[in-house]
Amino acid sequence: SYVIYLVLVELFQASQVSSSVSNSIATGVANSVDSGQLWGYVALIVALCVAQIVCGYKANVQAYGLTIAVQTRLRLFLADYIRRLPLGFFTQRDTGTVDALFTTNIMYLEPHHVLESLINAVVTPIMIFLVMLAYDWRLALVLASSVPFALLALRYGEGVFARVWRIQAETRVKANARMVEYIQGIAVIRAFNLAGDRLHQFRTGLKEYRTASLRTVTEIVPALTIFLAVLELGFALLLVVGAAFVANGSLTGDRFLFFMVLGLAFYAPLIAMSDMMELYRIMQNCVRNLNEFVRSPMLPTTPTPQQPNDTTIEFKDVSFSYGEEKVLDQVNLTIPPGSITALVGPSGSGKTTITNLIARFWDVDQGSVTLGGADVRQIPSNTLLEQITMVFQDVYLFNDTIFENIRFGNPNATESQVIAAAQAARCHEFINQLPDGYHTMVGEGGATLSGGEKQRISIARALLKDAPIVLLDEATASIDPENERLIQQAFQALSLHKTLVIIAHRLTTIAAADQILVLDQGRVVERGTHDMLMVAKGLYQHLWDVKARSHGWKIVQHAD
Repeated sequence: SYVIYLVLVELFQASQVSSSVSNSIATGVANSVDSGQLWGYVALIVALCVAQIVCGYKANVQAYGLTIAVQTRLRLFLADYIRRLPLGFFTQRDTGTVDALFTTNIMYLEPHHVLESLINAVVTPIMIFLVMLAYDWRLALVLASSVPFALLALRYGEGVFARVWRIQAETRVKANARMVEYIQGIAVIRAFNLAGDRLHQFRTGLKEYRTASLRTVTEIVPALTIFLAVLELGFALLLVVGAAFVANGSLTGDRFLFFMVLGLAFYAPLIAMSDMMELYRIMQNCVRNLNEFVRSPMLPTTPTPQQPNDTTIEFKDVSFSYGEEKVLDQVNLTIPPGSITALVGPSGSGKTTITNLIARFWDVDQGSVTLGGADVRQIPSNTLLEQITMVFQDVYLFNDTIFENIRFGNPNATESQVIAAAQAARCHEFINQLPDGYHTMVGEGGATLSGGEKQRISIARALLKDAPIVLLDEATASIDPENERLIQQAFQALSLHKTLVIIAHRLTTIAAADQILVLDQGRVVERGTHDMLMVAKGLYQHLWDVKARSHGWKIVQHAD
């Protein structure tokens, strides 16, 4: 638009010269022609401005719409990708790192800004240079002489920015992680009077981020200053050379003014390139982070999927490690369909790992885990998870109503089915006592409910899913003795048509199990029913005796 406008001004000036000649013949006619040309130029410029506004508006709407659509689809892709990653991925990364993938990294992916600036920085100067070259090649070369040196300075600045921005991004992620940790753990922090210590860690993270941000500015500013200074020197050189040409009569004053205006239009988009390259480098780092994430190995799939014949679960010479720590060592076990199997053992013996391997949250290092005769690695993920319901030790409820949290087990369940599941899990009574009943909001993570209430809702959710295999990881850990009996009744009704695998430290809750597997240091050291294991007088009997003696414990107040 600069070029068109200035060319029209030049043409108008040329018409002024021709009209002065015609004035000597017919002054009145010439004035009429000049007036018509002037209004024609004005109309053309107005039309160009309107066209630019309309095209710019439509281009921006489409560009932003495309950017938002791409960001949305990318976030959905990442969410689906996370679903297929092993749980070990999350144990090796803090919350701030994963959160930054969905927020900061995707937020900066706005390629239309870079594309718009790039086109403006390339096309406009080239067009202006060609016009100036046609008018006066000498001043055109003077105008462009500083560009190569400026681009070299910009290239140097890109390298510096890429390095310091990555450091800044890493410190920002750490600071976010400390912030999330501080907020989520505020109850524990206050309970143990560690607010000052954790706040200090949070403050340290922010201080490191501030230092990295200042370093980014201080290291990139010199290169950008050189870039801008070289461009400014180019315009100053144009001014000096142009003035010299005017002084020796080889350039007219109006033509010199024309070049000055074009010179400003030539350098303006080039100056904006510094911001464009900064945004480009930020996007490049964000893309690098996303690429590192999507290169994280997913649980492998098989080209020849298998289907389980029943719900028989078998471990064949299974070994598994978390990094260098071996958790399971040559484990062999069989869980028959429709049975109740309890896993017992000291903390760290591998009980939870067994349930995680059944659900294929990880893959085994050696051996195989089979379901219905099919290796779980050969069963499609959706098919496997349809067969399994898990009640976790640490219950998580979504920030929604109790009704929707229970129906999470079966999104197509009716209201009567939800209520029936709640009654079976013995949580219908306390739900009805809440102000809004089943439509009571539970807060993030179920913050408004007690541990036992959350546990029972999670059991109701598991009952509603009605999967043939149920994995209960310390499912009764937060249940009071009165409700524990009711929950056991619900489990007994559930086990009539299900395969149950139960982890429990409360040995009384699994005394009626069909088989009890006792683990110690990653191995199955005993197996059998409660009566058989009590007679064997092994580790299980020792754990049972310790449990029995603990019932007699009491707090004694000593006199001073």
